[in-house]
Amino acid sequence: MRDNDTNQTSQAPLNPALKSGRDTVFDTSRSTPAPIDTASAKEGRGEGWPVIWLVVAVACVALTIYFVI
Repeated sequence: MRDNDTNQTSQAPLNPALKSGRDTVFDTSRSTPAPIDTASAKEGRGEGWPVIWLVVAVACVALTIYFVI
């Protein structure tokens, strides 16, 4: 009787809410475009950020030197 209880508990999942499932129905009548075709990045967009970060870094170094000395 003790062996039957052990077998039943070892086959039970640790978390019953996380049971694995399998989707067997796929919609093959519709196709989606490749991700590269739907990208919306524009030329030159975001090129100013390195300059902004450089100014912030220089300001932080200058403040650090000012407060340390």
